[in-house]
Amino acid sequence: MKWNWGTKLMLAMAAFMIMVILFGIRMFREGVELVEKDYYPKGQAHQQLIDKRTNATEFSEKIKLTSVSGEVKICFPDELDPSKINGEVHFYQRVNEQYDRFVKLSVDTAHCFSYPSTSLKGRYIVKIDWAYDGKAYYTEKTIDLP
Repeated sequence: MKWNWGTKLMLAMAAFMIMVILFGIRMFREGVELVEKDYYPKGQAHQQLIDKRTNATEFSEKIKLTSVSGEVKICFPDELDPSKINGEVHFYQRVNEQYDRFVKLSVDTAHCFSYPSTSLKGRYIVKIDWAYDGKAYYTEKTIDLP
């Protein structure tokens, strides 16, 4: 069978259309997760978050985040009274929402908060939303856990 230029053109167009259709089917089957389910209200409150971050820079020491012997330790500055610190810690993993953890902040007398890292694997953004003596603060740190 002899193939002329019209037959070759039709085969190339058909192959291209099949490729586009298969790509479209694959895209519709892909799961798309939003970063935040309620992103619009959080976007409206973004100025409050900026103010909290600015408040957190007023201390002479920064919050320290370490991973030691199966625990994630968050240590607050020594100038703060541990009994006046309260808030929430969000272990946020960008890959999958199932691995996120929300923990109530409870600081011991050594100015540190400990959380077991046995259930945490991979890279996490630790979002610390806390208050001290009625003033709100916010800090984000990144940690890689084995």
